[in-house]
Amino acid sequence: MPNLKQKNNTSLKSIKKTQSKKQDYTYVLYDDITPDTMKQMFFDFDKLGVREIDTLYFILCSNGGSPSCAYEMSYYMRNYTNKVVGLFPSYVYSSAVLLSLSFDELHFGSFGFFGPMDTQSPNYMAEIGFEYDSTENIDACYNAIIDYGVKAMDKSVRTIMKRTKLSSADSVKLSKHMVDAVVQPVLSQIDPNTLGAYHRASDLASMYGVRILSDIMNIDTSKAWDMCYGLTKRYPTHGFHIKQNELKLIDLPVKSPSISVRDTLDSMKFRLDEKDNFQGFIDGRASLNTMNKIAA
Repeated sequence: MPNLKQKNNTSLKSIKKTQSKKQDYTYVLYDDITPDTMKQMFFDFDKLGVREIDTLYFILCSNGGSPSCAYEMSYYMRNYTNKVVGLFPSYVYSSAVLLSLSFDELHFGSFGFFGPMDTQSPNYMAEIGFEYDSTENIDACYNAIIDYGVKAMDKSVRTIMKRTKLSSADSVKLSKHMVDAVVQPVLSQIDPNTLGAYHRASDLASMYGVRILSDIMNIDTSKAWDMCYGLTKRYPTHGFHIKQNELKLIDLPVKSPSISVRDTLDSMKFRLDEKDNFQGFIDGRASLNTMNKIAA
């Protein structure tokens, strides 16, 4: 008959041995997502020399940047991590949201939020140079003009018929001339090639997001499209703040942080504003301890 005490001792030793081998690390990205930060991530992981991280605590604060770099960084990071816990003290915009889609858990401080994933394209303005604007804006402009034209046409036809003896057909013809005089000068400013390019580019972030959710996170493709559509199309501006309660509604893995972690994230938000951009692993394996070092 087996010795139960000896068997239990063996099990405890096995558990302790397993826990002692556990590899948890904390990584910080307080910068834009660019080819340079992607390259730095590779150097950081390569220097660390750990090929299987149990839990990576990822502190992210970023204005976003390149969708393709965020896509590649997601794949690279998940090759070496079993679990990624996202910690967000402040803003996470655009392509940084793409990167966050590859995280297993999302923990927000009181001031943490996601921005929409709508693609930004360079727009040249005289005396200013290149500025970045959302690809959704030109679609919105075009749709607004059409909407205005339809409403103006309907209103003018009804007014003409009410105040004149013209038939409905003649009223429509007269209304068309009146509305064209207002709408056409605006429509003529829209280049069809630009409109087509912006329309195609507007799906760029969603397409990368769907691939991250379905290929890395094993989420059904149809559901992944719904989630990415919501993050891309449903908000009025690129700078809109999407808070954690709303992110839960689209089935992102939002978790409530402990009070101590939330307090540390809150204090970190304002300290980050005073610091230069930085990126890399930080000392310590417990997320709260390492965050306290940053907030100190």
